[in-house]
Amino acid sequence: MKKQRKRLKLPNGYGSVTMRKDTRRRTPGIVRVPINGKQVTIGYVATYEDGLAMLAEYHKDPTRFINNNITFADVYRFMRAEHWPKIAASTAKNYESAYKHLSCLYKKKFIELRTGDLQSAILQAEKNGAGYGMQKKIRQVMHFCYNYAVKYNIIKPDMDYSRYVEIGQHKILYPKSPFNTRQLNRVKGLITTDNPLAKWAMCVVMMCYSGVRPSEFLSIVKKDVKIRPRYFIVRDSKTEAGKNRPVPISKKTSVYFQYWMNSPGKYLITDDKGNRLNYSRFRTRFDKVMKASRCKHTPHECRHTCATMLDNANANETAVKRILGHASDGVTKRVYTHKSLHELKRAIDMI
Repeated sequence: MKKQRKRLKLPNGYGSVTMRKDTRRRTPGIVRVPINGKQVTIGYVATYEDGLAMLAEYHKDPTRFINNNITFADVYRFMRAEHWPKIAASTAKNYESAYKHLSCLYKKKFIELRTGDLQSAILQAEKNGAGYGMQKKIRQVMHFCYNYAVKYNIIKPDMDYSRYVEIGQHKILYPKSPFNTRQLNRVKGLITTDNPLAKWAMCVVMMCYSGVRPSEFLSIVKKDVKIRPRYFIVRDSKTEAGKNRPVPISKKTSVYFQYWMNSPGKYLITDDKGNRLNYSRFRTRFDKVMKASRCKHTPHECRHTCATMLDNANANETAVKRILGHASDGVTKRVYTHKSLHELKRAIDMI
């Protein structure tokens, strides 16, 4: 009996040919290649040699093999691996939630999808309770996937059907409104009492006088808080303009920041044991403060309050955008105008 020659090991990352032992199959060989850390099957062959030939052809032109087999879920996984590290963790989490509404597309071949398929997914999400904001995120996930597919030649540029997807009209169910002076004074009054909610009332005032987003507020670490120079650094933000920005601490809230700096834990805002609070746990405490101070507001409305107070005080427009983490309009303001921390503190102290 002729001894079978040992097969040479293929280079790392080149691909593999696996011969199944079920000899009744006409094509027992499975040809796979690694794509973004995942083994993707590109075809089936009759012999091991045919598999090697397929791998060689694949490396000459990968699009000939993967385009017809890759699914929407595959593209999403590849895109996620490349794009998620570039955005804030909280933003990526929101897109993960949006992706769950697209389960009807998971197993469909990406190259065969059309506008009708994408639009049907949006309509189904709307029937399942997805509001305007979630629909926007769902459509954005589609954009991400199609941009990735075009970038890596999975589809041609003119096959980007995500451009034609429409979502429902924006219906404002809960309009945002800032705290008025009387409401804010009632919250401040709660701080001077022995009420256990006093320290959480401090948080409300701190947010109203800093303009940070709730997610930014809860992600502040103590090492980024400078009490004497009166500023802190926002590292994690939903926008590029908001990342790593200095935010001035108002003279009216510096004592509150000092109180939280003396509390246990790595993060500025924590529970009694020093554990970081997520939005849900913080919202529970925030709502109790609202009830105790006879107010009806959301954490995000603290940001609206700060923006409104700065506007009423005629604070410098560029300084306001720097404080709130908004991108400046125009090349001049974005590139050539640099507001010092001193000017930012002067703006925040106007309110």
